[in-house]
Amino acid sequence: MITSLYNHRRPTSILAPRTIPYHFLLASLLFSTKTTAFFHPSFIPTMVASTSTVGARRSARLQKRSLTISNDVNSNRPPSSEHYSSMKVAELRDVLRQRGLAVSGVKSILIERLILSSSSTADSPIIPTLDKEAEKDDGAGAMSNLPPKAKRTRTRKKSSLESIPESTSNKKPPQAPSSVVDYLPRTRERQLQYAHDDPSTNLVVIGVDEAGRGPLAGPVVAAAAIVPTNIAGIIDSKKITKEEERERLYEELVASPGIRYAVAIVNAQRIDEINILQATLEGMRMAVEGVMNIDGGGRSEKLKEDNVASAERKELSYVITGGVNTTTTPSKSSTNNNSSSSYQALIDGNKIPLSMPCPSESLTKGDGREYSIGAASILAKVTRDRLMHEYDVKYPEYNLSRHKGYGTAAHMSAVREFGASPIHRRTFAPLKHMEIDEDGKIVG
Repeated sequence: MITSLYNHRRPTSILAPRTIPYHFLLASLLFSTKTTAFFHPSFIPTMVASTSTVGARRSARLQKRSLTISNDVNSNRPPSSEHYSSMKVAELRDVLRQRGLAVSGVKSILIERLILSSSSTADSPIIPTLDKEAEKDDGAGAMSNLPPKAKRTRTRKKSSLESIPESTSNKKPPQAPSSVVDYLPRTRERQLQYAHDDPSTNLVVIGVDEAGRGPLAGPVVAAAAIVPTNIAGIIDSKKITKEEERERLYEELVASPGIRYAVAIVNAQRIDEINILQATLEGMRMAVEGVMNIDGGGRSEKLKEDNVASAERKELSYVITGGVNTTTTPSKSSTNNNSSSSYQALIDGNKIPLSMPCPSESLTKGDGREYSIGAASILAKVTRDRLMHEYDVKYPEYNLSRHKGYGTAAHMSAVREFGASPIHRRTFAPLKHMEIDEDGKIVG
């Protein structure tokens, strides 16, 4: 059976023995009748004792070698290589480690290192100790016996500041411009103006954005703006969380020199007629037309009186304008100014309204990328917020000034209790799934 086990080819693995003695040992352990005696509990102390004996023998052998080495050192006779040659590599490394020396290398290098160490420390020999306390503090003792490292001197070239006289080297170098952006860049606007190839006209870029597409109540507002002045803080209105900050920027915008803007308000009834997307695009087109008409001169008295956004207005959609020439009468200079300008609209999003009065370009997430669009977003957002505060006075049960018409839990609870108001969008869920009478009450 042993022969058959040996001749049988087994897959190579860590546990598979590949030499003849180990094969015979494995076979004898598995199939011998005395195998149980090997695993008997009484055999365990014998195994422990044998392990202890091996450690004791090694310690005694190392102690003997150490005493021999110390005797040679004390007698001012450097140990010979014969003393170290009879030692094992592990023993040599133990001695080196206790002396604080490196333990890497083959046996001949370890011996040479020990001989050089013994000859250099003949006056103050370092005798290896093998007591238990030394074994515990082996690492700390080795580190304490290490000689101090020699400081390396590295040559380097003198910097340009070191070559400057001491009187001028204390001056601080010019500071780099701050990386904090106070307002959005005009990247696309500058590109369009640079690519404009008609020297007889001046290209004017109009930023267009909207506010209020998602709410359940209230109008959608679109704004178009021409803002030649850079105002700190003009960024995407959605990132300005404080309403007071948006109000402050709005007042700075409408008072800035050279601004022209128009804001279109499309009410909820119009949204229900043509859907929210078409209502938004319609408002954008109306706002751009309003800005371009500002350069045409004055307004009629009727338009001047109605040039304000109010919750009392009943129109489905209307436009208010602001900026230069909104209250002046037509003049030759304004007419000439209109003929010498061409317009390009930058619209936030990925849709361009039909029948735009000027060339237009959509810019995805433009309210966070382009200055003119960011300015238009603030104009639209603040105008709508002011309207919602007015609507809150008319319909206080919905608390519109708090959520601005968005479908929050409190708003939905008020709708279920009081029904839908005239400014609620009946085509928005969940109102479109409810049966509502003429008075706005939910039936059933």
